[in-house]
Amino acid sequence: MLNSNMENRAKTWTCGTLTYTRVALSLLFFWLIWGDICYTLMESVTGPIMLLKFKALGAPNWEVAVLLSTIPTTVYSIFNPIISVKSDRFRSRWGRRIPFILFSLPMLVLGLVGLAFGDRLGGFVFGMLHLAAASRTQAILWTLGMILVGFSFFNTFVNTTFWYLFNDVIPPHLLARFMSWFRFVGILCGAVYNFYIFPYSGTHGTEIFLGAAALYLTGFGFMCFNVREGEYLPPTPHRHNKAGVLGLVFTYAKECHTNRIYWYLWLCTFLGSIGGGIGLFSLYYQQAIGLNLNQIGDINGTLQIFVAVLILGAGWLADRYHPIRVVFAGQMLNWVLLAAGMIWLFWLPSPKATVALHLPLVGHIAWLSAYATIHITKVYLVCLLIYVGLAAPITAMVAMWDPAMLMRVLPRSNYGQFCSVNAIWRSVGGMLGGILAGIFLDRMAVMVGHNTAYFYSPVWMAAFNIPAFFFFLAFYRQWKRHGGDDNYVAPLPLNNISQVTEPVL
Repeated sequence: MLNSNMENRAKTWTCGTLTYTRVALSLLFFWLIWGDICYTLMESVTGPIMLLKFKALGAPNWEVAVLLSTIPTTVYSIFNPIISVKSDRFRSRWGRRIPFILFSLPMLVLGLVGLAFGDRLGGFVFGMLHLAAASRTQAILWTLGMILVGFSFFNTFVNTTFWYLFNDVIPPHLLARFMSWFRFVGILCGAVYNFYIFPYSGTHGTEIFLGAAALYLTGFGFMCFNVREGEYLPPTPHRHNKAGVLGLVFTYAKECHTNRIYWYLWLCTFLGSIGGGIGLFSLYYQQAIGLNLNQIGDINGTLQIFVAVLILGAGWLADRYHPIRVVFAGQMLNWVLLAAGMIWLFWLPSPKATVALHLPLVGHIAWLSAYATIHITKVYLVCLLIYVGLAAPITAMVAMWDPAMLMRVLPRSNYGQFCSVNAIWRSVGGMLGGILAGIFLDRMAVMVGHNTAYFYSPVWMAAFNIPAFFFFLAFYRQWKRHGGDDNYVAPLPLNNISQVTEPVL
C-alpha cells in the first residue's frame, strides 16, 4: 500500500518538453479554465449591449449586421490564417502563443473602455468636427463602428492562438477530458451572465463594459503569466516555390477540395452558417414576442445550464456511436425545433396573459404554501418549454460537430489545414448570412410590420437548412463509402504518399 501511494504521488504527465506532477497539472487546468471564464464573459457582454445600443440609436438591421457580423467575420477571415502561420513559426522565451495573447490584451481592454463610452465619444466627435453631412446619431454609429473594427482585429489574435495553446501545453491523452470540462465551465459561465448580468444590459451597459475590461485585464493577464509553454524545435525553413504566393494559395485550396466528401462538408457548413446568420437578431426576436430582458436572461441561462449537462451525455453517445451519427440525429430533430419556432406566426398571446400552475405537493408544506400556485406569462412558459425541451438537447448533439466529428473525419496529418478551410467556409457563410438576414428582416418589416418581421426568423433558417441537410446526408454516405465506423480512411491530397495508409481515429 505504501509503495502504491508513493507511485501515485510520483506520477507525472508530459507534453513535449513539459513535465507535470498532479499538482502542476491541476494548476494548469485551473489557469486555462479561469482564462476561459474571463474571455467568455468579455465576449458575452459585447454582442447584447451593442445590439441594444444600436436599437436605441435606430440603426437598421442591415447596418447592425455589418457592424456586428460582417466586419468581425471579414477581419477574422483575413487575419486568422496569417496569425496562425506566424504563431506556429514564432519562438521566444515566453513561447509561441502567449506573446500574441499578451500583445493584444491591453488593446482589447482599451476597446472595451471605448465601447463603454462610445456614444459619448461619438457625440464629442460630432460637436468638435461640426459635421454638416451627418447627424449626431450617425456620428455615434460611425464611432462605435470604428471601435468595433479595432476590437475585432485585436480579438482575432486571442480567438486564434488561445485554442492552439491547449495543444501545446496539455498532455495529449488528457486533451479530450480537458475540453469536455472546458466547454462545460464555459457554458455555465454564460448561464451566470444571462441570469445575473444580462438583465442590466440596457441600463448599465457602461458599467458592464468597464467590469469586463477590468476582469479581462487582470484575470486573463494572470493566466498568461501562470501558464508556461515548453521548448519547440526550430521552424522548418520556407521552401522556395516558383509559383509564388498565388501558387501556394492555389495548392492550399486545391488540396482541400479534390474529394467530394469534403465538398459536401464545406457546402453544408457554408449554407448552415448563412441560415444561422439570423441568430444575430435573436435578442430582437425574443423582445418582439413579448419577453423582457429579465425573462430573456432567465431563459437563456436555463438553456445553457441544460446544454452544459446534456453535452456530457452527447459526448458519451459520440464515443459510443460516432459523432457523425449524433450530429445527424441532432439535425433531424432540428426540424421539430424550427417548426416550433414558427408558432408565433399563428398564435401570439398578450405579453401580460398568464397561466396558473398548481403545485399540490408544495401546498402541503407550511413554509412553501405561498408558492402552491404560480402565475407565469404564456409567452414565457412556451419559450421555456421550447428552449429547454427542444433547443437544449439539439444544441448539445450538434455541438459534437466541432471538434469531435471533425477530428474523426479529417486527415490527421493535414488537420490544421483542413480545419482552417472549414473555418473560412463558416466565416464567409456567417458574414453573408448576417447581412442578408438583416436585409431580409428590413424587407419583411415593410411588408408585415417591424415586430412581426422577426417571427419569420425560423423561415429564413429553414430555407438554408434544407439544402444543408441534404449535403450532410451526402457527406454521411461518402463517409460510409470510405469505410465508416471501423475502416474509415480520410482521403488525402493526391500528392500525399500516405493517402491510403492514414486512418482517422
